[in-house]
Amino acid sequence: MRKLVLLLSLLFALPSLAHKFYVTIAEMEFDAVENRIKVSLKMTAHDFEHVLEDKFDGHIHIEKYDDSTEVIQYAVNYLKDHFKLFSADKQCDLNYLGKEVTLQDDLFFYFTFTNIADPSTVKIVNTLLFSLSDQQQNIVHYSYKDQTKSVTLKPAQSEAIISFE
Repeated sequence: MRKLVLLLSLLFALPSLAHKFYVTIAEMEFDAVENRIKVSLKMTAHDFEHVLEDKFDGHIHIEKYDDSTEVIQYAVNYLKDHFKLFSADKQCDLNYLGKEVTLQDDLFFYFTFTNIADPSTVKIVNTLLFSLSDQQQNIVHYSYKDQTKSVTLKPAQSEAIISFE
């Protein structure tokens, strides 16, 4: 009987342990040779799939779609609408390179920003997944020359300026 009670307790506890963190992590690095900022964006795949499911009917597994599909084109447009970079008060162009889903359900998007007027000072606007959770945090690390600075963006503060001397 104790085993049954313990088993049932664990089964009911699992949904509450399923998801406690709502975080994206962007690693940005300035490439002086190409005058662009390279970005690797990491998030939980099933969180982003909820965004896609709001647009498309049915359950979506993003790893099953290649870049030419309507689903991925929508994902790219979502990135462009919710992750923006400004340099010298001008919006930089987001150029999508690809995606990857790991066995641990991590989703990586790879892209660059071009038209960088002043890489030493950038404004970041990141509202990714804010519609899914008011606990969402979007961490951005930006490496310029030999320094790295970080910001954490939340629904109450979705933009920040990173400046290097």
